[in-house]
Amino acid sequence: MRRGSSSLLVIFGLFVLLLAGAGTYLYLFAPGVVPGTAGKALPPTPRPDVEVVEAALDLQPGTLINDTDSMLTTGKISGDDFAANPQSFFTSPEQVRNLKAVAAIHGGAPLKKDQVGAAGLSLKIPKPAPGQAPIKAFPVQVNSLTGVANQVQPGDYVDVMASFNMDIHTFRPGVPENKDNATAKDVIVDQASNEGSVKVLLQDVQVLDIVKPALPEATPQGQQAKEPPPPPAQSTAQPGQAPKNDSGSVLQPGNWVLLIGVSNQQAEVLRFALDRGIGISTLLRASGDHMTDHTVGSTMRVLIDNYGMPVPSTNQPSQLPGPVQIPNVPSLPQEKTDVFAPAVVTAGSNK
Repeated sequence: MRRGSSSLLVIFGLFVLLLAGAGTYLYLFAPGVVPGTAGKALPPTPRPDVEVVEAALDLQPGTLINDTDSMLTTGKISGDDFAANPQSFFTSPEQVRNLKAVAAIHGGAPLKKDQVGAAGLSLKIPKPAPGQAPIKAFPVQVNSLTGVANQVQPGDYVDVMASFNMDIHTFRPGVPENKDNATAKDVIVDQASNEGSVKVLLQDVQVLDIVKPALPEATPQGQQAKEPPPPPAQSTAQPGQAPKNDSGSVLQPGNWVLLIGVSNQQAEVLRFALDRGIGISTLLRASGDHMTDHTVGSTMRVLIDNYGMPVPSTNQPSQLPGPVQIPNVPSLPQEKTDVFAPAVVTAGSNK
C-alpha cells in the first residue's frame, strides 16, 4: 500500500472518532435529556413559594382593618398559585391598612384584593370613651397659615383657635355748639372703634381625614393651557349675616379641608363662628399630647393690663377700664411713662 493511502486512512479514522465523541457529549449533556431516556424532556424547575398576607382571624363584611398587627399575618403559597394571578394577592400588611372587608374572610386564608375595598369616613370615626358624647366629622377649610403649613396628617390632634374683630360704639358727653342754651349733658357723641379678640375654642380634636383640591391636568405638548377659573365674586352679605359662598364646593388652590372629629356642642360653636366670618386657625399637638390648657383669651385690655402693652396717647375711651387681675395671667408692675419735653432755644441764646 502506498504511503499516501495510509495517511488518508489515519485522517479518516480521526474524523470518525471526533464525530463519535461529539455524539456522546450531546447524548450525555444535552439540556432536557436524562441519560438513558433519550428524547424525554426534563421536568421544569419548581417556582419558589411566595409570602402573602393572610387573615389572622375571621373578618366579617364591613370590618375596618385598622390594626394590622392583630388582624393580619403572613403565610406562604406556592409560586405556581401566585404566578397564575399575582394581582389578586397582597404582599405587605400596609397595603391593607384602613381597608374594609366586603366579604367574609376566614382566618388563616390568603387575603385577596376582591375581598376588601375602600373604607368610608364613617368607619374611621373613633368610638367615644365611656361617658362622652359621640364624635361627628366636621369640615374646616384652612390654608398654609391657618393649617400649620400643611404639616397636619390624618390621625393627628389639633386645637382650634378663633379670632375676630368687633365694631364698638362708645357714647360720651360732647361739647355743645350753642353754649348759651345747651350743656354738655345735652350732647351725646357716638365714637366708633374696633376691638379684637382671640380665644382657643376647642382642644384635642382628632383629624379624621384631609381633602385637598385636585391637581391641575397636564397640558399635552403643543396644546394651549386652559385658562384658570375666574376668582369667586366678593360676598355681598350684610353685617351679621353669613357670607355667601359663590364658588360652590370647589376648593381653590392653596386651600384644603380638615375633617375633624367633634361633638354636637363643639360643632355648634364652630358653625356659629364660621357663619359670622370669624377666623379659624389650628394648632398641631405633639404626638401623645392630650392635655387641656385653661386660657383666658387675648384682647387689647389683656395685653395692656397683663403683658405691659404700651398705651397710645390717643387711646380710645373703650380701652380705658381699670386694671383687672385675671387668674393664671401674670400681672406686671405698673410703670409710669417718662415725659419727654424738648428744650426750646430762643434766638440769640448761647444755650
